[in-house]
Amino acid sequence: MRFFPSFLSLSLLSILLAPAKASSQAQEPLSEATSSESTKRVLSLQDSISLAMGKSHLVIAAENSRDAAKEQKRNGFARLGPSATVSYNELHYEDKQTANFGGNNLLVRDDVIKTGSLVVTQPITGLYGYIENARLSDLQQDLAEENLRSARMGAGFMGAEAFLRAYNAEEQLKIAEGSLAAAQSSANDASVAQRVGRLNQADYLKLQVNLSQAQTRLLQARAERASAIANLKQILRLSESENISLQADLPEANISEPAVDQAIKDGLDKRSDVRIAAMNAETVSFQKKLAYTEFIPTVDVFGQLDRNFGESTAFGNQDKDVKYWGIRANWTFWNNGASVFKTRQAFAQTRAAEANAEMTKDQARVKIISAVENLKAAREGVKFAELGMKQAEEAYRIDGIRFKNGSISATDQVLSQNSKAFAQGEYVNARTRLLLAYFSLQQALGQEQPTL
Repeated sequence: MRFFPSFLSLSLLSILLAPAKASSQAQEPLSEATSSESTKRVLSLQDSISLAMGKSHLVIAAENSRDAAKEQKRNGFARLGPSATVSYNELHYEDKQTANFGGNNLLVRDDVIKTGSLVVTQPITGLYGYIENARLSDLQQDLAEENLRSARMGAGFMGAEAFLRAYNAEEQLKIAEGSLAAAQSSANDASVAQRVGRLNQADYLKLQVNLSQAQTRLLQARAERASAIANLKQILRLSESENISLQADLPEANISEPAVDQAIKDGLDKRSDVRIAAMNAETVSFQKKLAYTEFIPTVDVFGQLDRNFGESTAFGNQDKDVKYWGIRANWTFWNNGASVFKTRQAFAQTRAAEANAEMTKDQARVKIISAVENLKAAREGVKFAELGMKQAEEAYRIDGIRFKNGSISATDQVLSQNSKAFAQGEYVNARTRLLLAYFSLQQALGQEQPTL
């Protein structure tokens, strides 16, 4: 059935027939939302990046690992200097030992013997191993600093991605709400037209089905928004009870992709994973030098002070100091080949770490190329999505007039409505993908934090 031009007046009639209670119920949540709006914490993209870089568990763990590496470095260099050891011994016997000389009992050994020693030792040949250990701990501190930089960078990009996904979910929710409002309006008009006999049953049912589908899409959009907000709070370590809202508009950025060759050159110099892999290979190489130390005799220079605390004996006063110095040498010249096997193990581990460093470089090249190409595609995708959205909105406007004039059926109206909502959602997705692709390129190039 086709509609008469007077169908334009049916919208006004449907409003008059709508129950007054429904309008009052629709106003109540609005007042509640308005009252709670003032208590919300408004988050911007930069806020999310800063909070993630400062509060992430990954960053906190990396900071503590860095502090531990600092203390390990101090420990390694402290071993290069002399060391002092104090010892004390006390022996108890059942009785004293005496000897009789000319009718006099002379004490030979007291029933308690107390001795103490102070030994100062300076390694000589052992210094090689201590020096290599100190250099290793110095490199490990640099590695810990690089791991901290990588953790902060990763946390910043995680915060940016979580914000963009939450923003996208909110925009999709707004589109779903608009789509539901349009479907509700069409269904209301259809109810009025069907009651006055100006709309056939098939078209009426199609518009009711469209309303049900719009309600389902809205419920799904709400669930996706709730999930995205929960993920954002978790990454930023915000309380679940904290009420937040996202900044209304994303900042615009002048986005363009760099030349691939230059991007690879810049990225390989700055990427944390490439630097960490190279440092790990260098760290493992120290195991070879430390394995060699097992073939070197250990020579130490020492000075020692012994003191006896006790009674006078027949051999003289034991309460005195004995000072001496000397050289100690120790060499394990045979251990069933254990040192040789340890050296071979160190060589194999070094080659494996070097191969892993080269593999990390190759993977980084692929990631940089992919990031450049994805940004290029995303930038073009925004243009097509924007054009498609404008075309779909114009088509919906024209079809709305044609539907009210009776020129098209409800099926065409529903298709046009859904096409507009889909095109609007795709435009939001395209803008989000563009910023995500831009941040992915920055991360691939080893940038410290995402910027627009």
